[in-house]
This record gives sequence, structure tokens and C-alpha cells, in this order.
Amino acid sequence: MKFIYTYILLLISLSALAQDKKVEFFGAGRFSLNNSNLTGKLIESDTTTARKQLNGATLFDLGFHIRPNAETEIKAITRVQNDLNGFWGAGINFYLRELYLRGLLLNRISYQVGDLNTRMTPYTLFNQQVEMAQGNPMALETFREIIQYDRFYGENSWRQQGAQAEMTLDLQPIKHSLQIKGLIAKNRQTDFFSKPDRLFAGASLELKNNYRFKLNYDGVRVFDIPKSAMFSDLAFLNIVHQLGLSKALTLAKNNFLISAQAGLSQVEYQNDPLAPKLENGAFNEFSLAWKSPDKSWSAQVEWRAVETGFRSMGAQSRSLNLNALTSQYAYITNRESQRALTLAEVLTDGAVYQSFLNPELQRFHPAFENINPYGKATPNRQGVSLKAAWDSKVKGNASVSTGLASMKEITGQGTTNLRSFLEQTVQANVKLSSYVGMKRKWNISLWARQQQTKRDGQEGIDAIKLTSTQLKFGTEVELLPKLDIQLAWLNLTSEGNEFLAERNSYNQVVFFQKQDCNLKQSFLIGGLNYQFSEQASLKIQYQQIANQQDIQPNNAYQINRLAILYNLFF
Repeated sequence: MKFIYTYILLLISLSALAQDKKVEFFGAGRFSLNNSNLTGKLIESDTTTARKQLNGATLFDLGFHIRPNAETEIKAITRVQNDLNGFWGAGINFYLRELYLRGLLLNRISYQVGDLNTRMTPYTLFNQQVEMAQGNPMALETFREIIQYDRFYGENSWRQQGAQAEMTLDLQPIKHSLQIKGLIAKNRQTDFFSKPDRLFAGASLELKNNYRFKLNYDGVRVFDIPKSAMFSDLAFLNIVHQLGLSKALTLAKNNFLISAQAGLSQVEYQNDPLAPKLENGAFNEFSLAWKSPDKSWSAQVEWRAVETGFRSMGAQSRSLNLNALTSQYAYITNRESQRALTLAEVLTDGAVYQSFLNPELQRFHPAFENINPYGKATPNRQGVSLKAAWDSKVKGNASVSTGLASMKEITGQGTTNLRSFLEQTVQANVKLSSYVGMKRKWNISLWARQQQTKRDGQEGIDAIKLTSTQLKFGTEVELLPKLDIQLAWLNLTSEGNEFLAERNSYNQVVFFQKQDCNLKQSFLIGGLNYQFSEQASLKIQYQQIANQQDIQPNNAYQINRLAILYNLFF
């Protein structure tokens, strides 16, 4: 309570400064309510799980931009959150959500200390976000925006705490510019006994000239601080170096971009007598991109190879945590088994996402993503991918894109035979109202992807054949000004088998768990969206989540949910 009084006094003081235009206020507000009903084959034998669950929350973020002078800015965001199950203030959480200071030194060096949104390259520091991230209908857009906002994902960034700085040098008279960036952040807090402090450091150099040639170097180093833990000398070290170059060309008004990337990683478990000696890992990538003169057509071809031993904590950390508890029906069956994530939780439930870098290669679900579960930095992959896209020149009334990827393992896992992967994608967005002469909005979207994994087996013992298909369809029709009806249908099927690697604390494969998969999931959405403004919307939806596994048919279930979501930014 004393802290709240102090906070109120601070608001009064800042309001006075705001009159002098040194302080700007901004923020966000949200109300969510989920009223769900569990049905299906599961409840015939499940006598312990509640059939209905009701939860939700109200929260308010208040932020300040404080500019004491022309070269300094302070940003702070506080959050007040009250869960629906909290009464008379018992469920209120009050905390500082974000705080940083940034400014300019010597009119040349920009810096920031405190909370940082960090991103470098897909091989050094990058939030890959590979599951269900593409082609989502508008009915799900607000849910994805909230996950991005709450977890500070931004443009594939990771939230860290530390300091960063950058500057640009004009190299005359050779007409080059050199951009220099650096960051240092604390990745782990010591427990003062067995776990030392861990830091993450990164540096980027980018040399550009007027001939559209670019040479870049990116390097990261993750390391533990000696003697920050009193009873352990163990230390983790991960170093990644990346060198890249690119050249932009214009031929007959067609635009081309040729690029190449290569890098090397090093991992050490220092002062650990049980740790194995790990070999360095490497990667390389070559790509050619093209755009037509009017930029309506584009295409890209890319070849990539990432060795089995390549390790990059900043690029291989996963945002989706398959071990996380869902916000509703976290446990089911009489044995109180943890409910596995469905595509609905992946797309709408922020509780199943995480914000921390992890040195271990965390497990993934092959039905969601099996080719690149760690994004471009997925180890033990080599192959080629093709992409092509068309975008209508008439106010973007239609767009179509397609992709094809063929990958293969570099090293066999548990066998000399290698997995092969094939992926096909197609996406289309059409503003039908412009083609049928409607004055009101009518949009449709379609996204489809199929992944196939195969491996020959010795007498069929280690054979793999897995096919996973994802479909997303959505439409929105404007009923009245600012009021839309939104419909969406998403479906996931996965059939076959896989062998999932189990790893020790040194990321070495020690065993393989066979997984037979005959999974069918669907997510049906229908509802209204009222768009008060670009920053504020209200969604009222009926959602139906269906999960069926032929391997365990008695555990098939369906969740019928009324979801209300009001979201505001100001």
C-alpha cells in the first residue's frame, strides 16, 4: 500500500512536468473473459475434471516518456492487473513492466541502458517464432498482437536487461559508411551457490558503400562470471562468429539481391571433468532474390547448410514452451495428466510462451514444426528453398505466395540413414469487395502448408514416415461501419511416426523416443469485431477447440468457449 501511495505522488509530479512537455503519457488497457465448457469422449471416463471453467483478467499499463533534455529519454511502464478470481483487491498485481534510459553522446553515439529489445541475425541472436506464425486470419490478429506485446517479442527480438550502443562513421573520401553496434546483457542471476552469473555480449559491424555493396560481421559471446557462485567453478561458454556480404543489382529495371553468409560456433563447459570435448560447428547460406520493375512479382532461392554441432543460444532458444501449463484445463483425465498444447493455445494463450534464452535445445512437437524447429539455426540441416509471390498493384487487392523447401540431415541420428524433409506452402489474401462491387469490406485469406519427413530403416526398425498438414481459412465482412463479422477455421492433421531425440545437459543425444502420431486438431471461430479506432477493438467470439488422437480415442475432447476481448492502446 505504501508503494501505491508513492506511485500516486509520482503521477502528480509527472503531471506537473507534462505541462512543460517534458513528459508524455501512453499505455494500454485490456479486458479478457473466457467461459469454457469441456465435452467429448474424455468426460465419459474423467470424473475429476470440472466441466466448466471461467477465467479472465483486467489490466492497465501506464507508460511515461520523460525527456529531461534534448539528448536524454527515460521510458517507464507500470502494470496493474486484476484476475477475475480476485475479490476486493486480493487478486491485484502491481509491478514495473519496463524501464530504460537512452540518449545521445557527443552527437554521435546512441545508447540505451535498462530493458532492451535485442535482435541481430537468425544465426546469432533472433527470436525465430516458428510455430503457427504465418497466415493467421484476422479473427486471431488481436490475440497474436497481445502475445507479441506481453512477451516483448517485437520484430523477432528477445527482451534482455543491460546496455547497448551504436554509432555510424562516414569514411571519406572512399564513400563508405561503417555502422558499429554493441550490447552486453545479463542472461542469468546467480544463486550464490552453484550457478554463476551469466552474461550475453554481442557486436555488429556493417560496412556499406554507394554501390549497394554491404559487408557485415556479427559476433556473440555467452559466458559465466567466475567466482560469482561460491561453491562451483563450472562455467558455460558459447561463441558464434558470422560473416556476410551482399550486393544489390539493377538489370533492365529488375532488382536483384545476392547474399552469402557463413559462420562458426564454439561451445565449452569449463572446469567440468564430466563434460565432453565438443567440436566446433559451422553454417553457410547463399541466396538470390528478385523483384520485378513494378515490384508486384518477387522470388527467392536459398541454399543453407547448418552442421550438427552448430550451437547458438541466442538463435536456437525457443519462444514456445511445450511444457507450459495452459490457462484453462491445464490437467485432464482421472490421473490429472497435463493437457498437451493444441493449435488454439499456440495462437491465443500467452501463458505457453517464454521470454528467456536457454542453452539447451528444448523439445519441439513434430506435428507443429519438424523441418526447422529452431528456425534457420536448426542444426543438422542442409538443402534448398524456393519462394515466389505476387501482389496486386491496384491498392493491394490480392496477393498470392508459394514456397517449396527440400532439406536433408547432414548426420544420421542413431543410424547411418538420413532424414529427408519436404515442405510446400501456399498463401492467398483477397479483398473480394473490390472485385464484386461491394461498398463494404469483404476479405478472405487462405494459408496451407504440408511437411513430410521420411527415413529408410534397417528392416523397418528405424524407418520414419510423417506427414503434417496445416490449413487456415478466414473471412471478415463489414456489417456496419466499424463492425465486422469474422470467421476462421484452422485444422492440423499429423499422421505417421517420428523418433524424438532426448539430450543430456551437454546437448548430446543419449536416447530416442519413438512417437506414433495420428493427431487431428481443429479450431473454429465465429464472432464480431468492433473497431473503435486503430488502437482499440472489442471482440466477442465463439471458439470451438477439438482434439482427437486415434492412438488414444478415449481422450478425445472438445472445448466450447465464449471469449470476450477488449484491447486498447493509447
